[in-house]
Amino acid sequence: MSTYRAWRTTECYVQRRDNRNHSRVYLLISQRMKTGGPAGHLAYAAWYEAEDVLCGATGIQIGLVGSHSEQLPVKARRVVGRAARRALGPGQLLPPTSFGPPVAGLDHVFFLAHGVWDLCLLEQLRSLRRSAATVSVWIPEVWPRDLQNPKIRHECYSMIDHLFVGIEEAVDPFASFAPNADIHVLKPAADVTKFAPVDPFAHRGISVLGIGRRDPNQHRQILEWANTRQALYMYDTVKGKAADWQEHRSALAGYYQHTNIAVCNFAKHDSPAIHGGLRVLPGRLFEGLASGAILIGVPPDEARQRRVLGQTVVEPLDASGNGLAGLLDRFSHPHEAEPIRIRNLALACRGHDWAHRWSAAFEAIGLPVPFGLQNRIEDLAKRADAYEEMAA
Repeated sequence: MSTYRAWRTTECYVQRRDNRNHSRVYLLISQRMKTGGPAGHLAYAAWYEAEDVLCGATGIQIGLVGSHSEQLPVKARRVVGRAARRALGPGQLLPPTSFGPPVAGLDHVFFLAHGVWDLCLLEQLRSLRRSAATVSVWIPEVWPRDLQNPKIRHECYSMIDHLFVGIEEAVDPFASFAPNADIHVLKPAADVTKFAPVDPFAHRGISVLGIGRRDPNQHRQILEWANTRQALYMYDTVKGKAADWQEHRSALAGYYQHTNIAVCNFAKHDSPAIHGGLRVLPGRLFEGLASGAILIGVPPDEARQRRVLGQTVVEPLDASGNGLAGLLDRFSHPHEAEPIRIRNLALACRGHDWAHRWSAAFEAIGLPVPFGLQNRIEDLAKRADAYEEMAA
C-alpha cells in the first residue's frame, strides 16, 4: 500500500507518495486548497478535475500553494519583481519565501496556473526550481488581448522550461516574453469517465441545458420553445463560487448525462473585449461531448473544430438564433439524436479526456508517459469501440 510523508512550509504543503512502480519523481503544484481569492471560481473546478485525473492515474506528488495572487503581499512582490527584472534583466528573481526542506531528486514540476499573475506564486517556491530538473506551467485560459498589458512581459518566465497555453494565438506573444521556454498549445478536455452516461440510449429528461455564459436572445427563444412543448430547460439562476468544487463537478456531470441538447456557444461569446473576434472552443464543448449531448449554438470556428476534433461538432446557429426552434425539434427525435450522440461519445473517449492532454504534455516535455495515463487512454479507446458496436 502506498504511504505518504508530508512537509509544510509557509507557502506549500507537499504530500509525498512512495511509489516504487515509477522510476521518475514528479510534483504537481496545485491551488485547489486556497482560502479566499479566485480558487473557488466555478471555471477553475474543471482544472482541479484535470489535476485529479493526473494524480489518480500516476500517484504524482501534490504540492498545495498556501497563498494566492490577489493577496496584497503577493501583489507587492509582483510589483517589486517586475521592477527588478526591468532594471536588472529578465532572469532576475526575488528571494523565496518558502524555507522548508526541499523535495530532493525531482525530475519535473508541473504547475497549473489560473493566469499569468500566478507565476509569482511559483517564484516564491524557488527551492523547488533548484530541486527539479525541469518545470512546466499550464495556463489553460489566457487571451491574446490579455497579453497586450505591458506588465505581463516582465513576469518571472525564467523559472519555466515549458509553457502550455490553451489558445494558439497566445503562443507568439509568450515566445517573445519567455524566449528560453518552449511554448505549446494544450486544449481543455473533460473527465470522460465522470461525464459519460452509463447507457447512451437511455431517456434524457433534460431537453436543453444552458450552463455558464448566456446569450439573452437564445435564452428567451429556448424558454418559449420549452414552455410551448412542456419540455425541461435547465439553466443557471445564480452566479458565484462553488462551495465544494468536487460536488459541483459531479453535479454538473449528472446534469449533462441526462441532457439531450446542450447550448455550446464559442468561448467568451458575450465578451468581445476579451475574445477580440476569436471564436475559440470552450471547455463546455468537451463536457458536452463526453456526455453524448447534442451541441448547438453560435459555434467556434469550423477550422478550429476540425484541427482539434477532426470534424465540426456544434450544430450552428446564427447570432440571432434563427432556426433555433426547428433545430430543437429536430434533435428531440431519437433517430436524429442517437447517431450524433454515439459520435460525440466516441470522439471524447478517443481523444478528449484529461488523460489525453497530460499524455501530450509529457511527450512535449520529452518525458515518458506514465503507465497509468497509458492504461486510462487504452480503457477509454475500448469504451469508444463499445459505443460504436452498440450503434452498429
